[in-house]
Formats: sequence, C-alpha cells, structure tokens
Amino acid sequence: MKNILLIKSISRYASLDRYIDEWADAIRKLGCNTCVLDAWSLAQPRLYAHIISAYHFDVIIDINVLLADWNIFQNLPPDTIYATYLCDPAYAFRDTLQQATGQTIVFACDNHFRKHIDRYFTKVLHSEFIPLSGSACPVCVPYEERAIDILFTGTYESPQGPKEELLARFANRGPLFIFLKDMLEDIVANPQFTLPECLSRILEKYQVDVSDSEFDELTSEFLSVDFYARFYYREKVIRSLLDAGLTIHVFGRGWEDFPTEHKQNLVIHKGGPYAAQRALANAKISLNIMPWFKDAFQERIASAMLCKAVAVTDESRYITENFKDNEELVIFSLTDTDALAQRIRFLLDNPQTASKIADNGCKRVQDHTWFCRVSDMLQHIENHFQICLTQEGREGLALEITYPDAEAVTLDAIYELEKMAAFADNNLLTLPALLPEDIRLLRKRFEDFTSKFSKYLEGMEINPYVQECLCNPPSDIPSYFAELFSLQCRALIGKLTVAEKNLKL
Repeated sequence: MKNILLIKSISRYASLDRYIDEWADAIRKLGCNTCVLDAWSLAQPRLYAHIISAYHFDVIIDINVLLADWNIFQNLPPDTIYATYLCDPAYAFRDTLQQATGQTIVFACDNHFRKHIDRYFTKVLHSEFIPLSGSACPVCVPYEERAIDILFTGTYESPQGPKEELLARFANRGPLFIFLKDMLEDIVANPQFTLPECLSRILEKYQVDVSDSEFDELTSEFLSVDFYARFYYREKVIRSLLDAGLTIHVFGRGWEDFPTEHKQNLVIHKGGPYAAQRALANAKISLNIMPWFKDAFQERIASAMLCKAVAVTDESRYITENFKDNEELVIFSLTDTDALAQRIRFLLDNPQTASKIADNGCKRVQDHTWFCRVSDMLQHIENHFQICLTQEGREGLALEITYPDAEAVTLDAIYELEKMAAFADNNLLTLPALLPEDIRLLRKRFEDFTSKFSKYLEGMEINPYVQECLCNPPSDIPSYFAELFSLQCRALIGKLTVAEKNLKL
C-alpha cells in the first residue's frame, strides 16, 4: 500500500486546512496510507525532516507550492513524486515553479492557469486541471425554515487599494505605466477576459511584440490587476443588491468599511469559517463572485450546493458547461448586474422554485465533491508517472506521527492546543447558540489530540465538568461552554510551557 504525505497550511478562511483533511480522508478510501502535517506547527520544519526520513512516501502533496520554502525541489526524496495544487493564478508562482523537477506535477484550479503553465513554465513537465470543490455542513436547516435570505462569505477590500499600489509602483516605468492604466480600464470593461488575455489586448493595441518569456514576466508583474478586478466587481455586485433593497448577510474581514448608503441592509456577522459554514446551512441563497477564474469552479459554489442553498454566481466556462442555469444554480453576467436583483427577488418570492433548484444542485454537485477531485488527482499521477496508487476495495491507514525529540512533541502539542482554543474563540463563541454537533466536533478534536500525544505527554486531562459536557452534551448547552473549553486548552499550554526547560518558541 502506497504512502502519501499531505502538508496543511494557514489561509484567510482556513480553507486550505479543510481541503487537506478532506483529501486525506478520500485518499485513504481510495486505498493509500496518509500522513498529515501542519506547516505552521511550531515543530516545523524539523518535524517534516524527521517524518520523511521515518517513512517512505510515494507522493507528497501541498497547496500553492508551500514546500518550496523548505527546498522541496532540491531535497525531494528519490522516487517520490511532488504534487502541488494551485488555488491562485499560476503567474503568482512563476519564479518558484521554474525550479520544478521531472518528479513534479502541478494541479491548477483554473484551466486557463494550466494552459499558462504548459506554455510558459518550461520546467513543469506535468500539469493538469482539477477544479475546486467545497464542504458540506453535517446538519442543514430545511429550506422553508431558513432564516438568512442572502449570504456572502469573503473579505471586503476596496478596489482602490490594489489600484493605487499599482499606479505608484509603475509611475516611473514609462510604457509599462501606460499599459497598466489601459489594463485597469479594459479588465473591468471586458470582464470575460483573463489577466493574460487583457495584457495581450493591450500589447496588440500598441503593436508591441514580446517573447514568451517577456510576456510571462509581464503577466507576473501585473498580477495585482487581477485583484483589482475581483475587488471591483465584488463591491459593484453587492452594492447593486443593497441599493435594490435586498438584505445581505456577510462573514469576513473589512465589511465595516464597505461604502454604501444602505448600511441597514448589510448584516455583518462575527465568526470564522465554521460559523460561516453554520450560517450557510441556514441560508436560502449563497452569493458568489468569482475570483477572476474564467474556466473554473469555486469553493463557495460547491459548498452552497452541498448545503442545499441556491448558489448564485457569475459565469465561467466550466460552470456553464457543467451546470444548468435556473435548474441547478443561478448564473449571472458581470456586465448585467442590474438584472441580478430581480432574479434574486424572484427566488425569495418563490420558495418552491428556489428549493427545487437547491435540491437539484445538491444532487448534481455529488459528481464534483473533493472525493471525485482527489480520485482524478491520483489517476493523473498514475498516468503521468506510470505508477499504481489506488487499490479498489482496500482502505488505507492514517500513519502515526513520530517525533525527533521531546521538544518537538511539546512544540507541536502547544500549536494544536492553540488551534483548538482559537477555534472555540473565533467560531463557537460567536454562534447564537451551541448545538450538540458543535460539542461533538470539539470532542472529536480533543480526542484526536489525546490520541496523538498521550504516549508522549502526561497530565493532559481537562476539567471533569468540561470533559463530561464533551462526552454527554446537556440538552441546554451553556453559552459559556466554548470559553471554558478555550481556557482549558490555554491552561494546558501554560502547563507545557512551564514544564519544558529552555523551550525556544
């Protein structure tokens, strides 16, 4: 049975953390053993170096070329395949991916990114398109009982920020400054084009010929034009819905600064990704504005469909080719945002129609789950490298994480305890009420912690009352329980810190 190492990372919405957990679960079901490490653990990179010497891994998987920081291309074990999944534009990783070896395969979340890699990244010999997917909520509110009409999850950032940064950076760069100003106008006037397509249009306008290498370099330099466009349309779409009198519930940073005359229609929620997922399971409509992916899927769409909300999104080639508008989801055009408010109001006024779209979407997205994506990934690896990974009818194991020394154990335990405390603080404390499934999730996390560290550490027990609530949640869970759990985790952190002499954090 093959061994696969997966590396977690931190992201703004904790999405990369969830991706890896779901990938590992799928990989085991497909017949491979897995080992999951968190790149942000205080024990890294020593723990990574120890694990790759303790086990032979047939494949190492990360996201956004994270392991380049640990010199993966120079230190990849013999006969090990390195697979990285790009959740962002390929041109953001231009310099890093030019170090790729023949044992590297790059998966891109947008087919345009894959095509860019194939043409411009000469060191990358293996690449494939694997769309994003999403996560379901364990318990969903029946559609007719949902309390949130429209939900949007994501950060607000004024488009003026990246625009002004670009203008300042290119102010003294002659022709490039002229190209930049034209691109900033063209990409929002013609939102059907990708960033490289927009650059090509500007170069053609000025009759400038460049080599492939020069074009690739320019695309990388103008990367923030992509961010300007996505923030521009995020602001425009949501403002138009607020102006139409619709109420939008939002999770994420920066919404206090959103410019609108209708602040009463913008309901800003506190809470992290888990709280947002709970809200999604209670939302009728989930709004998505694509992050300038023009031939791709998006996590917000998949998660909405899995949670039986109506996914409302702007178009991409992948979406229009794989899903039916007004039957499985609702697709709008960025060039006609005024019509969007009428379509959403129709859905809210016709709950039976909306509920049918949500149900159809949930059925259709079963072919686009993370299990399906991971199965495709492993098949691509098998085809590219002529190896066999999956084993039908057999399920892999989660490999035990061992440690190079006692200090690495302590550092990793402190990190895991801090993550649990932060989860309780940033998610559960913001919920209007705690449900039994919230407590079961906390119990699962603490049981996983105990299983991982009990053979190395003593005295990791928590208060009997907190332990009893975890094992047997009361019918009326006190609102302060999440805070008690967080305090217990931080008390254990203090205990470990005091006990370890000469601990270097």
